[in-house]
Amino acid sequence: MKPKIGVFVCECGPNIGERLDVPELVKFAQGLDGVGFARSHRLPCCSDGKKEMVEDIKAQQLTHVVVAGCSPRDHEATFMEVCREAGLNPHLFQMVNIREHCAWVIPDRQEATEKAKALVRAGVRRVVLHEALEDRTIDCVSDVMVVGAGPAGMEAALVLAHKGRHVTLLEKSPVIGGHAVRYEDLFPAMECAACMLEPKMEEVLHRHNITLLTCAEVEDVVGFFGNFTVKVRRHARRVDPAACIWCEECSKACPVSVPNEFHEGLAPRKAIYLPYPGALPNIAAIDYPNCLRSGGQDCHACADVCPFAAIHYDETDVVTDVHVGSVVLAVGFDLFDCRQIPNLGYGRIAEVYNNLEFERLLSVTGPSEGKLVMKNGQTPRSVAFVHCVGSRTPRFAPYCSGLCCMDAFKFSHLARKKASKDIQCFDIYRDLVAAGKGYHGLLDEQLAEGTEFIRTRDPNQVTVEAANGGCQLTIPQEGGSRKLSVDMVVLAAAVRPSADAAKLAQLFGVSIDADGFFSEEHGRLAPVSTTIGGVFIAGCAQGPKDVQASVAQADAAAGKILGTLLQGEKLPLPAITAHADAELCGGCKTCLSLCPYKAIHYVETEKRAEVNEALCKGCGTCAAACPTNAMQSRQFTRDQLFAEIEGLLS
Repeated sequence: MKPKIGVFVCECGPNIGERLDVPELVKFAQGLDGVGFARSHRLPCCSDGKKEMVEDIKAQQLTHVVVAGCSPRDHEATFMEVCREAGLNPHLFQMVNIREHCAWVIPDRQEATEKAKALVRAGVRRVVLHEALEDRTIDCVSDVMVVGAGPAGMEAALVLAHKGRHVTLLEKSPVIGGHAVRYEDLFPAMECAACMLEPKMEEVLHRHNITLLTCAEVEDVVGFFGNFTVKVRRHARRVDPAACIWCEECSKACPVSVPNEFHEGLAPRKAIYLPYPGALPNIAAIDYPNCLRSGGQDCHACADVCPFAAIHYDETDVVTDVHVGSVVLAVGFDLFDCRQIPNLGYGRIAEVYNNLEFERLLSVTGPSEGKLVMKNGQTPRSVAFVHCVGSRTPRFAPYCSGLCCMDAFKFSHLARKKASKDIQCFDIYRDLVAAGKGYHGLLDEQLAEGTEFIRTRDPNQVTVEAANGGCQLTIPQEGGSRKLSVDMVVLAAAVRPSADAAKLAQLFGVSIDADGFFSEEHGRLAPVSTTIGGVFIAGCAQGPKDVQASVAQADAAAGKILGTLLQGEKLPLPAITAHADAELCGGCKTCLSLCPYKAIHYVETEKRAEVNEALCKGCGTCAAACPTNAMQSRQFTRDQLFAEIEGLLS
């Protein structure tokens, strides 16, 4: 059947109507080969305009449609739906941008009109070669995996579980809660961290549709949105979780002591341990690399005293496949290693601490049971807090972590509470950041309580030396430097990406930004989505943020999943995807490494590439790079593109 193309020119109010000769453009379109109908409309995207378009398509029995108007990003989907309502395949449609490409950028009305004619001619030449693609759907799994059981991960898991989804929650450590369970109080209101987190932790443990896997990590991922298969390795705990109640007898009997990571190495733990009193799940774990048995010794001290026979030395790692439809990555953060700045004295001078170490010194579950004391057992009379350590410097992290200032303000408050209200506190800073809700009140409180703020051009250039059992600081300032003697120094270190972020990014195909955090799909419009469908990010895995913002992102990620991955419904697949011509493919594998969505795999038996169209987003990268023209992107074939170019230039 000979094509009958309809051309609809949008005046877009004055945007196009007053800057182009629209009647001349319509007359030109009517004379193009294959065009059987052309008209203009003041605003075809409004309800009346769409209704008239549907009537015209039906009455004129149009086979193809070209709309000349605004950017396809604005209304391509709108007019595809109009075609669908008129009974026309929506892919037999082409959008031509004469607003941004002509009316808005060419001052001369006649020149703008001539360019618009060329674009319309290009669209008409192209649209006759369009395929009548069919929209497809696939079955999906509505279960979800959350990686990381800190505040963000727990929140996402609970929101999803409350709506009936089964959630597999992965945590690489033996206990849940993330870094936040190490805190005594949370700024700005100085609320008890444990009081807020422990109810959530209890609910995570006892929610029937949350499967918690501790000591676990992702090993491999295959699949796509709605149908992921995640290979999970659960490291041997060597303690039966059904039998252990953490009576502590095993830990008391263990002959091995090592630094406790939970206390940042400020106190020891045993090789069989629970990181801190009240940790959940309340089950011991054997740190096998530090256990005497790993070195070949036949030690069974813990098993001998266990009253419940919970110790199983022969337990091994278990690898399982978990089938889920979507994934939330909430792996938290690591702290900048202050040893990288030797002049600050960290790791070299006894009374220099980073922010997490100071958190543990202040905590009632910490090594000093909440008493602020120095390593010699004395109470400090003065503390200096150095801001921006490892951040806002091109040497390490150019960004502002956004939390360091608030950490320092909180520490000053707690130092007065834990040591003495007369303790001298000094904040050494370049700029102060207190932009969050309620943040400035904590800063005002420190000013009122007598904290002295000392400004320097770069806190990373402060020099700290040991002196008289404490520390002597040399602070660079304009025109010289200032000397300051204090008992303790606390370094407010930068928030850095988790050590697991790079590995997980590679496994899931998620991009990471220049600083190593997971990249969001769009910084403003899609802050918890990634470019990989079905994979979402939350909390400090996406960038530095406080607990409140982390929880908000977790809620957003869970909401995205609940709104798109619906139980019992099929998932729509994009119609415009790439496909491989088996006869032309030479098996060079060029496309495999270039595909940003991991949508292409190699068929070994046939020595050729094949596209998983459920993963493909139709970006065309493979088609552009294929040396044999075997890769083709539907609706962007060479014939279609050359027809459009010829129409533009003829």
